[in-house]
Parts: sequence; structure tokens; C-alpha cells
Amino acid sequence: MNRLKCISSYISDNEKVLDVGCDQALLSKLLARRGVYSIASDIKANIIINAKKNLSDLEKKYITFTLSDGVPEGVDQTITLVLSGMGTYTILDILKNSKVFFNKIITISNNNHDILRSEMIKLGYYIKEEEIIKDKSKYYNLIVFDRIKREYSKEELLIGYNHKNKVLLKEKNEYLINKYNKILNKTNNEKLINIVNILVNYKY
Repeated sequence: MNRLKCISSYISDNEKVLDVGCDQALLSKLLARRGVYSIASDIKANIIINAKKNLSDLEKKYITFTLSDGVPEGVDQTITLVLSGMGTYTILDILKNSKVFFNKIITISNNNHDILRSEMIKLGYYIKEEEIIKDKSKYYNLIVFDRIKREYSKEELLIGYNHKNKVLLKEKNEYLINKYNKILNKTNNEKLINIVNILVNYKY
């Protein structure tokens, strides 16, 4: 639930949201309580059917459901796109196949955040801000992208840009340093050594 609340905090009351891979549409239900309209989309029909069950009258008013394997037709760039709970390459595939160029995208990918940042820039999306979320002892990286061009350092592409929770960022980085050092005790990997050096010398 921490992830949903964090995503919601980056969405203003006047936005409309498209949640691709909506699962149980919990984000849409959370937004509905604030009077925010959303489209809950998923590739699996049974997920949509289950998500529609036991909706309150308020939720029915603010949530539209659609079956789609990516960005559904009928949306435009003014809608805020949420891509959460999926891998980096799935996120990139969805965007590469989309006919819409969004003004704002919120992601929580499961892996390869450095690749996500670099590839999103190639697609014309730029990192606005980030936040580390800790949920059930796991760390998640929320990234907000927009279309305002910015330049980023090698360090920022690896660790992130404009982090909002430096305490959790430091905690996550220390976890990664310990994890990578255990690997380096068994094998000498130059790329991993460079990553550890960047993490160790990062200025919070």
C-alpha cells in the first residue's frame, strides 16, 4: 500500500490518470476517494472482471475500465500515465508501441533503473524527480518523467535525480554496497567495482 500512496502523492486533484497493468485497480480506487478520474487498464480480462467487483458508487463514478495490452486508444498526452509493478523492458516496450507522447509518466519498475533512465531520455522523457519507497522490507524506486529537457551526470543516471527521500536512498544504497561487495569477494567485476565506488562516494 505504501507504493500506491506514494504514487498518489505525485498526482494532483486536477489530473486524469491511466494506470496500465492496474491489477486490482487499487490505485484507481485510492484516487477516486479524492475525486480523481482514472482509467484502469490490464491485458487480462479476468483481472478487469475481478477489479470491477464490489465497487462503491463513488468508485464507479470516477473509474473507467479497459482491456488493453498497452496504451489503449482514446487517450491523449494530457493524461498522466502510471506504469508500476513491471520490469523496465516491459515499460519501454509499452512506450515504444504507444501512439501517444505523454506529458507526464510515473514509473515503479522492478529492475534496471539505470537502463530505464537512459532509454527514457532517448524516447524524449526526462527525469523530474524520484523517491525511494520501502514496502515490506523491499526497496522500490518511483520516478516521475516529463518532457522538459535536462542534462544528467553519470552518477544521476545510475543512482537517480532529485530524490525526495534521502534517508531511504542512503539506506538502499548501503544495502546495495553490501550486496555488491559480497559478489566482488567471489569475482572481480570491473563494472561492479565502478558502481560500488559511485555509491560509496555519493553526496546526500
